[in-house]
Order: sequence, then structure tokens, then C-alpha cells
Amino acid sequence: MELVLNRIQPVETERISIVDAYRRVLAQDVTAQMAMPPFARSPLDGYAYLATAADPQPLQLRIVSEIPAGIWSEREIFSGEAAKIFTGAPIPPGANCVVRMEDTESKLDRVTILRPVLPGSNIVPRGEEIEEGDILLRQGCYLTPPAIGLLAAVGCAHVNVYRRLHVGLLSTGTELMDVGQPLQPSKIYNSNSYTLRGMLQEAGCEVSVIPMVPDQMDETLEALRRVAETDVVISTGGASVGDYDIMRHALAQFGCEMLFWKLDLKPGTPVSVGQKGKQLCFSLSGNPAAAMVTYELLVRPALRKLAGHATVEAGKFLVKMASGFAKKGRQRRFLRAQAVFKEGEIWADLAPAQGSGILRSMIGSHLLVDVPANHGPVEPGELLRAEWIAEWEY
Repeated sequence: MELVLNRIQPVETERISIVDAYRRVLAQDVTAQMAMPPFARSPLDGYAYLATAADPQPLQLRIVSEIPAGIWSEREIFSGEAAKIFTGAPIPPGANCVVRMEDTESKLDRVTILRPVLPGSNIVPRGEEIEEGDILLRQGCYLTPPAIGLLAAVGCAHVNVYRRLHVGLLSTGTELMDVGQPLQPSKIYNSNSYTLRGMLQEAGCEVSVIPMVPDQMDETLEALRRVAETDVVISTGGASVGDYDIMRHALAQFGCEMLFWKLDLKPGTPVSVGQKGKQLCFSLSGNPAAAMVTYELLVRPALRKLAGHATVEAGKFLVKMASGFAKKGRQRRFLRAQAVFKEGEIWADLAPAQGSGILRSMIGSHLLVDVPANHGPVEPGELLRAEWIAEWEY
């Protein structure tokens, strides 16, 4: 992870309308150019008046004005007077409180305040939420609907964001066929390009897909040339040690500096990463579950740093095991599990099958449970560390 992330800087920026900014990443701090609210206002329907601590109960006042939301009143309120006011309307000059409509009785131009309030009651002061000059959102903030609403509330129509990443996606393997065709003997349908395309789109990337690349060097190099202008290349298949596992050799011939080949973990051991200029190339296992797990562990953090996110790596937390795992092994292992909330704690209920090729194990799984190297069988009730699958920080 350090080896990959240390090679990465965020991509270039662009200025866009907040209409188009949902799920983008801020490339600047945003400072409020105005206070919010921009004036003292009423939080309820009622009457604004000049209160004192010695006001009698009940209190009779003369109604001298009416102030709906969106109307500014210049009429000053003096002792013995009141303005009928509605939610969101600005407090008129001279008034220092608002009494609820429910606590009054009115007739013609007179109002009787049955429960007088103290000075300062029921007034939302100017700048209660935001003062002019406050930093609203920090660089690296992921723009959710509330964040975009906050920008709109202070009149910010355009923001600088990091441009979207462009990712090239290759599925290699002579055995692959695309869906929609009759399955031929010794062939399998290509699922990885569909799975990873969805994961990349979920991450906000633009994706160029080359769905099937045979296990031949010339065709593999040609596929790499077709995605040479992308920020990141992700391939699945051809990653292991067999005679037809040529992906890392193809990346080297393509001009990549190979950062590493193989990780001491399961699933996804044969992953390799290369770099050509600013372009990162990830070669993942062709086994569907292994490809997804190594995407979560290694590729997603790299994409997040490239895209300018303030937080890159997933936080880990303790979970209790709701079920056991009988296998023991030398390698560190990541198990897929469903998160179950019980008695105020997160429990991890393992998927029934944990094989690297079992795509179904990812469906309904929320967690990757981190089992240390040389750990014995996992026992129910045991505490282990885990991280969320998919987008975990907004």
C-alpha cells in the first residue's frame, strides 16, 4: 500500500457548477462569503415585540405591522407595539423577542400575550450556523447532497473539483466468452469486466472496457496500447505462474516499472502493480472473489488518492465472529462476512464459501475480516479486525 500510494498525486482540477458536483471531490477549501442566516430571523409564527423582565402577564400590545418570510420591514417596534411575524421572516428593528402564536389571542389591531417571554427568546441570530469567513468545506471533501446544499445556502454556484478518473479495464483469458452467446465447451462467461466496471462507476470513474483479451502477448500489448491514455489500467486474469499467465510480462514490455508481484495474503496472492509515467497498472487475479477483494484492499485506496479524497485508507475496527472458519494457514487471510448488529456490537457472519473463485460470496457481504498470518482456526465469539467493503467514507 505504501509503495503504491507514495507514487500517487491527485489528478488535475476543473471548475464546475454545483448542479454537476454530486459525488465529486473538492479541490479547494470553500470559505463562506456571507453569514447564515444573513439576518436575525424568527423560527416560528408569532409576534415580535420589545420585551422586558418586568412585563405583566397577560400583556396587551398594538399590532403595527405584519412580516411574512422574504419581506424586510423598516418599521421600528417600540414599547407597547408588536409585529405579526411568520417563520423565517427577519426580526424588525426594535424587537428583541418573538412569542408563539399559540400563546396569544388577537382581535383587530390588538394582541394579548398570555405568556410573555424574556428578551432574546425565539430569535435565530445572524450567523448562528455560519459566520462570514468560516471554512465551510475542506479540500478533499466528498460532495454529498447536504454538502452541495450547504454550498447553495451561502450562494456558492461553482466549485473547483478534481476531474474524474479515467480507468481502462481489461479481462484476459482465452477461455472467456461474453454474455449473450451460447456457451461453448471449455469456455466460461466473463463476469469480471461487469463486476469491476460497476465498482469503478461506483467510485466515480469513467471506464473504458476491453472485455476479452486472449492469453497472447501481441493481443495483450495491443489492448494495453488502447488504454494507454487512461489514468489507471486494471486487468484481471493472467496473473499467476502458469505458462499462459503473461500479464506482468506484458506490462513490463509495455514499459512499466514493476513495483511488485505477489502479496502474502489470500485471496488474491498473484496481484502485481506497475507504473508507466503517471499511469498505474494493476494486474489482479482472474478469480472473481480474489479480484474484488484485492480491488478493495489495494486499488480503491489508490483511486481515492488519485481522485483527491482527504481520507484514503479504510479504517479498521473490531468485530465479534458470529461463525467460525476451520482452515488455518501461513498467509494472512481476508474473509467475506455480513455485518450483524447484536447487543450494541458488530458481529461478522461469514459467507458459507470463501474460495477465491466464488463470486457469490461477495453478495450480501459488508465486511472483510482480517485474519493474521499463522492464525489457527477462527472461533465463534473471537475478536478480529475488519473493514467495510465498498464506499465507506462520505
